[in-house]
Amino acid sequence: MQVTREPLIRALGLPAEGTLLSIVGGGGKSALLFALGRGLPGRVLLTTTTRIFASQIGRATQSCQLGDPCFEARLAGETSGLLVIGRVEGDRATGVGAEFPAQWLARADVQHVIVESDGSRMRPTKAPAEHEPVIAEGSTHLAIVVGIDALDGPIASVAHRPERVSALLNLSEQQSFSCEDLARLIGHPMGGLKGAPERAEVIAVINKVEGEAREAQAAEIAEALLRVPRIGRVICGALEGREPDRWVVYRRLD
Repeated sequence: MQVTREPLIRALGLPAEGTLLSIVGGGGKSALLFALGRGLPGRVLLTTTTRIFASQIGRATQSCQLGDPCFEARLAGETSGLLVIGRVEGDRATGVGAEFPAQWLARADVQHVIVESDGSRMRPTKAPAEHEPVIAEGSTHLAIVVGIDALDGPIASVAHRPERVSALLNLSEQQSFSCEDLARLIGHPMGGLKGAPERAEVIAVINKVEGEAREAQAAEIAEALLRVPRIGRVICGALEGREPDRWVVYRRLD
């Protein structure tokens, strides 16, 4: 295992262009979406295939709804970080069809498309339902996000769909995750890896990691995750913490 410390963009190991990254899990998906909209080189489009809070739209440089009169003009514009949604319904915004992100990436003026593909109701981790996640067709990369605060309470309070987590891991909803348990959920084919495209590179993103105690927990989780063949990279840091651009990167040496 190789361990380095790098800024977020380098830590993810994404190519200079041609990225279609789908983000799943819990505990920081939207924060990662908007961080990449700000930080990736070239022109970046942001979107979602699931419902997000309408209040988050304001975090984007610009936004537009699929099919609005402004849509084609915004898509042909030069602004990076444009957020494309379906429509606004009350306090939520709906997503776009899973086929659209690849179509946008095929444009000569778009270098990256980042897609929030899962919902977790503000919980740091989850197990997906039958209809989840909605991963964009043609995804080149998959980021599985988890908040390390998932270790801080019983599964019933820290996980979205705790009954599914309990069934996958054979744990009571009143039990708390160990580091090994959380790694098992992230790397489970019906957990974090559910629907992972066969050829996509998979990155585990452990968020809210600040301080020596949290770094030690994250290192234990990362070591367990790198035993999962599909996961070749684990990055640990805090997207909205004191040092949002300081990440510890764990890579398997094949």
